[in-house]
Amino acid sequence: MAMARQASAKRSPLALFVLLAGVAAATTLLLSRAFVGQQPAALRIRGGAPLVLQRRAQGNLGGDFWAHPWAEELADNEKGEDIDFEDVVAHFNAKREEEGLDLLEVGSSPLVILEGIVDNSALSGQPGMNKAQRIADGIQASSFLLSELTE
Repeated sequence: MAMARQASAKRSPLALFVLLAGVAAATTLLLSRAFVGQQPAALRIRGGAPLVLQRRAQGNLGGDFWAHPWAEELADNEKGEDIDFEDVVAHFNAKREEEGLDLLEVGSSPLVILEGIVDNSALSGQPGMNKAQRIADGIQASSFLLSELTE
């Protein structure tokens, strides 16, 4: 009886190794098909056609969203291309003050996100918009940021 337990204990690591090797082989096969262009059946739609994602040349043209009046006013700012982070913060703080809300806290999450939008506004790919408009569009595209700035 003792010898049977010892043999069983010795086979256990071998069985685990074989199991893990099989899982690794199956994963490698699945991933290699995904990257070589042959999609596995799990990524195909009915009829065998592969799932294809379209790339669009338009870049980030925004999407459907509710245009918030504070952001729309920012978009109409006379500074246009010359607007900077401090101007944007001053705009929203003035609006918040008019509504009886607390001013935005320095270093808060909304201001960190807002600074990223302002800093990257030149990279947004929206043709025909000036910097103030691109920033307003970026703000409105983030429901979290818009709610934090306006509530």
